[in-house]
Amino acid sequence: MKMKQFLLLLSLSALALTGAAQPVAHYFTQMPAELVPGITIDTRKDLIDFYKNGKISVMPAAFGGKVQLMTLEEDYLLLKTSERSEVQIKILRPNDTLRVLAVVRTVAGPLKDSRVKFYDTSWKPSKGWNMPAFTINDFLDVTKAKELGLTDRIHEIGPRLFVAIAFKTGENAFVATSSLKEDLEKGKRETLGVLVRDSVVYRWYNDRFQPESR
Repeated sequence: MKMKQFLLLLSLSALALTGAAQPVAHYFTQMPAELVPGITIDTRKDLIDFYKNGKISVMPAAFGGKVQLMTLEEDYLLLKTSERSEVQIKILRPNDTLRVLAVVRTVAGPLKDSRVKFYDTSWKPSKGWNMPAFTINDFLDVTKAKELGLTDRIHEIGPRLFVAIAFKTGENAFVATSSLKEDLEKGKRETLGVLVRDSVVYRWYNDRFQPESR
């Protein structure tokens, strides 16, 4: 009896480890339909097969649209869902056993803006994972403003802020790119654009995403 129990526990452990090691392509095919409307499981499988075989990975979607698999890595996937929208799926690994799926939806209208949600590997919402509350100050170079004597004009940047998110492969990190420079009037862009940081890298550390040191 003890031997049977041991073998059962060993089998369950092996299954758990196998599930934890699944690539992002697996989770993409298992993704609930409401999270990728209009893209069937068969379409997702075909996209993956085309990409792996070095072919242009484009398939028809609902309402006469097309979807294209742009990037497929072990832990990251980028899917172009229309001319102005895309979806990323990223496997985050905060420790040796836990896996969290981040889904990023980005729309350009025309300035790019992203929304991120987190799920467990069964596609249930994952608690305890949140994105930073971005502010304009996160993307401003105050030191440079002082050096150039533009501190009194820094308030002219904004107030609109759109942030595009791009997760990094092989890392628990993402690049946040703001719309601030693009959103400046042409005249101001030439003078004040140098005060805007093009992007900021955030890494998962101490149970939250934190910006890298400037």
